[in-house]
Amino acid sequence: MKKILVKLSLMLFFSLLPIALFSSCDSDTNSYLDVIVLDETTREPVSGVTVELYQGNCDPSDYNYQVGTTDANGVFSTYFLAPAILSIRATLNLADGGFRRGTGTVRLIEGDLKTKEVILEARVQY
Repeated sequence: MKKILVKLSLMLFFSLLPIALFSSCDSDTNSYLDVIVLDETTREPVSGVTVELYQGNCDPSDYNYQVGTTDANGVFSTYFLAPAILSIRATLNLADGGFRRGTGTVRLIEGDLKTKEVILEARVQY
């Protein structure tokens, strides 16, 4: 009777072990970010803005450097593989040689979606 109980216990243990191991791998460890670029005076979203996300000195060879453009709703969405504290630089080049810029910082948390608003400041000449 003891042998049967031991065998059944071992069979149960080894049948439940893979379930326990593989179910813990389902958690999302990415960090998600939506950058919304707004006009300083109207507070309306601005499309076509170049958004740079970086740590340190804004070096494109840096591991956490990303660049993209806002969509029609003024949003640039991305994700990172790990939590981070990032600097944001949004630049809108104007047809007459000037540009508008906005900056900010954001702290990303594992498995979380952060939304950060960046305000484009008044026009700047080159």
